[in-house]
Amino acid sequence: MLAVVSRRRALKAARTRALNAKHAGTGKHASTAKHTPSATRKAATAHKQVARRTAATVKAAHARALGDVACCSAEAVAASARLAGWPVTGGDVLALYRRTADSPGAGASSVATLDAAFRWGLAGVQPVSFGPVDMAAGGAGLVLGLELPEGPHAVCAARGGVWSWGGLYDLTGEAVIEECWEVSWPSPA
Repeated sequence: MLAVVSRRRALKAARTRALNAKHAGTGKHASTAKHTPSATRKAATAHKQVARRTAATVKAAHARALGDVACCSAEAVAASARLAGWPVTGGDVLALYRRTADSPGAGASSVATLDAAFRWGLAGVQPVSFGPVDMAAGGAGLVLGLELPEGPHAVCAARGGVWSWGGLYDLTGEAVIEECWEVSWPSPA
């Protein structure tokens, strides 16, 4: 309620400034339309939605772009390799995913994807090692298994957020970290 009252005061002050402006009421600056608070509120809400994308919305957008391929674990492992300095393409990610999943929408666990990367490699490089760690250890390049309201998702931890589908995002409060994997990659030449 307090936000609505302060918003009304701000709008009233803006109207008063507009009436006292140098050219108010003449030509193109004259306005006879009534103020519609519901339209103003809707516009503010729409702006909030566009400004902040969560890991879940990014997951859904990326799945649509790839034809509903649920390869978030492979993308998280690829982000870990990229943070270590290795170039990884989208084709490399899909090749790793195909080694772990039966169908495009099946998805794969983080441990199965890490095991496939360890056995067959990713973009021509194999991790030196991987294993579960405590999230309190922190650090860039950790592969996190999350539980979101929309379902499970995997991301790669980085300084300032998490990498999810090629973008750096804030980890929202709705995400529950269920697993955390440390991946060691060889140094690029």
